[in-house]
Amino acid sequence: MEFGKKLQELRKKREMTQEKLAYELGISIPAISKWENGNALPDILMLCSIADFFAVTTDELLGRNGAAEFVVVDDARLIRETIAGIIREMGGKCTAMAENAQQLMAALAEKQPAGVFLDIGLPDRSGLSVLKELKEKHSSIKVVIVTADHSQATQTQALASGAEGYITKPFLPDHIRWALRDLFSL
Repeated sequence: MEFGKKLQELRKKREMTQEKLAYELGISIPAISKWENGNALPDILMLCSIADFFAVTTDELLGRNGAAEFVVVDDARLIRETIAGIIREMGGKCTAMAENAQQLMAALAEKQPAGVFLDIGLPDRSGLSVLKELKEKHSSIKVVIVTADHSQATQTQALASGAEGYITKPFLPDHIRWALRDLFSL
């Protein structure tokens, strides 16, 4: 999220007008308007003052909440390691790798990642049933299906069940990179 949108969001959460925020920070109303419209950025001292005022970090204010976290689920170790490597290369963090649905659910009990790369052909359950359960319990997690199933029916079913992306195997590393850029802004 860009700075202006984040500032506007924080201001509205506190039910503050631009005028009130300008008064509290000792600055002009046009400065806040320029920041919120994306026409300017505050200097570093003002950025720190704004972060202190809203009790957030400067990274949060600038939309840099640390590395996005991911879980990779595939019964093939090579696929898990390949996707995890691409995630790290793009600046993300692979917090868990799972070879089946049970391991995925255990990982999600510990942390809630930004995204899951999920195979459909898992040894203990269908990836499509896992997708439905995942979306029911953790609707904010984005799911990218990575599968050898090239059928249009499966792709349609996965997307209708809430998957944000569908990549077929064998994939090129760029397919994973595009998903990371498009869905997670890495």
